Amino acid sequence: MMATIHPYTALILDDEYLLGQMLAKALHTAGIQSILATNVDSAIQTLEQQPFDVVISDIYLPDQTGMDFFEYALEHYPDLPFIFITGNPSLETAVHSLKKGAYDYLAKPFPPEDLIDKVNDVIRRSREKRQEKNLLAGLKQILNRRLRELRIYRDIFESKNDGLLILDNEGLIVRANPGFELMSGMAEHELVNRHFDILSERILTGVRFQNIQDNIARQGEWKKELHALRQGGKKWIANCSFAPIVDEKGNRFAYSAIINDVSEFREVQGALIESLHQTTRAQEAIIFGLARLAEYRDSETGFHLEKIRSYSRELALALAGTPKYHEQVNDRFIELLYRTAPLHDIGKVGIPDHILLKQGRLDDEEYEIMKTHAEIGYQTLHSIRKQFGETPFLAMGLEITHSHHERFNGRGYPQGLKGDEIPLAAQIVSVADVYDALTSRRIYKKAFSHQASLNTMKLERGKHFAPELFDIFLKISGRFDRIRQSFSE
Repeated sequence: MMATIHPYTALILDDEYLLGQMLAKALHTAGIQSILATNVDSAIQTLEQQPFDVVISDIYLPDQTGMDFFEYALEHYPDLPFIFITGNPSLETAVHSLKKGAYDYLAKPFPPEDLIDKVNDVIRRSREKRQEKNLLAGLKQILNRRLRELRIYRDIFESKNDGLLILDNEGLIVRANPGFELMSGMAEHELVNRHFDILSERILTGVRFQNIQDNIARQGEWKKELHALRQGGKKWIANCSFAPIVDEKGNRFAYSAIINDVSEFREVQGALIESLHQTTRAQEAIIFGLARLAEYRDSETGFHLEKIRSYSRELALALAGTPKYHEQVNDRFIELLYRTAPLHDIGKVGIPDHILLKQGRLDDEEYEIMKTHAEIGYQTLHSIRKQFGETPFLAMGLEITHSHHERFNGRGYPQGLKGDEIPLAAQIVSVADVYDALTSRRIYKKAFSHQASLNTMKLERGKHFAPELFDIFLKISGRFDRIRQSFSE
């Protein structure tokens, strides 16, 4: 069953009624509905009554101009794209309108085909911009919550009162401050003139003064985090730092110890680490959801993302055991590939429905548009990386999204990369993607059998696929077949 395709709607503002009707008729032939207004007031009233995908506006009108309408729309409908048309073109006017945020500019007269192409392109770019804006808004909300949690973490840490001990060269305690009294549950008079090792038995378990002294002699200081006990038997975590105290001549005559009770700090840290993991998972889920949009629009791709990630992981596991790939393909690479492989076609959210959902093969022009999904996907993830910084997830996702249609012989797209110029993750996903395309039913073809698909792919060894990588795929292709069958069931 085909998804319902909702036509685009354009608002035309032109005081020449007949010309406006001609434009509306031309747009209608391209499946774009339109409403005509002949002055700014009626255009504003129409805009307030229903949403539009694009505005096509003359600049020079009686009374108020198209630029006046543009200024109104910028204030009230900032995401609404404008295309300006005029019979009195000037470079200054064109530059001014584009600087203010207009999407494009056409000088009369112009062929209707030019307007249709402009409208389709403007609507596509506007939809991509809105989708990206919504995605970034979701990510910003997550990151703002994380920053609030980190401020709590900092406040808890900075509010701690340090414990302080002073010891002589023999390890006798000379002084203990109130902070340490509070931490340990021992008063200063119970500690002064007693050897530090009493704390090893009763408070700071497992550490001896001689060990501390030897370590300071070698490294200049001693730092360690210890499990500690209060007098009542309650456990806590002590972060200890010992350093020598020297006189003017550099002779050591005592030791200082700064001790922090970091129990709450470690508890909050653990919670924040978990929160960070949840934040990362949420970010990835938002991006993965964008990849899902393309799959949901095409009812023929059943379980495509799940199969691609499963195929990719199996091939990566096999590569990990080979001399050529074992250094690059480790457990981290495989786990990251499994999470990012589904992003390969994320750019298809920017492909028009009439192409993505076409009932049959694409013609040359449609295929060129379809090929832009690799660049659209790359730019979408790149904009997220610019906003929020580099992550391994985004880095590999960018490689896969941009390069999974490159070919080993350099005849792929969009960059024409060749050989090892193609990122390994993208090469792996390319094998998985081609296998799934061959073994899956499409409107224009039946599903190939496993063996028929392998025979077809063998013709591309050294052309589409790197020979050594493809040979490893052939050796483990039975695993691909089992995965395919499991999803069929």
